[in-house]
Amino acid sequence: MMKKLIMLLTICMMCLLAVSASAAEKNDEAPPINWEISMMPKPTAEEIEAARWSIVLENTMGVYAYDMDSLYFPEEKNGVVNKDLVNVIVKTVFTDKELLKKMNKTYAEKLAKKEKVQYCEMLMQFNVADKTYGVKQMDVYGSKGTKLETKINNGELIPVPEKTFAEAMLEICLQAVNNTSEN
Repeated sequence: MMKKLIMLLTICMMCLLAVSASAAEKNDEAPPINWEISMMPKPTAEEIEAARWSIVLENTMGVYAYDMDSLYFPEEKNGVVNKDLVNVIVKTVFTDKELLKKMNKTYAEKLAKKEKVQYCEMLMQFNVADKTYGVKQMDVYGSKGTKLETKINNGELIPVPEKTFAEAMLEICLQAVNNTSEN
């Protein structure tokens, strides 16, 4: 009788273990509870996009900014990084009314209804040793986010003119080079 009772208890324990293991597997599939607590509302896509850019210069033509996370040193074919060359994505939001009129006429066929030319993004390359720069690619956008044109250049570098946006960007690129040299 005692053997039957021990055997019955053993079978019951195995069944309980199997049921609890099955329940644990089902709980693993459920999404975890989001315990994130914040007094601040989550930023919108527009706010995240705006935070990406750091304003460098403003003049009569527009507002110039660069993408802080876009600074990088391009790799050459043999895998070596050339720290004299720095690539960066920059943005110009046009404010000059005459320039905007001309650009709206130029891109009139590509603009959606009630859309106007708003900004351009450029991939620029700076040679900090030679103090030269070039625009590798330029994309022009409308106010509704429509890409109006893409221009790709051969990458020819020209001297950086004084007191320009290019000179301000050269200084930022020099700081990036100095910061990576220290690390």
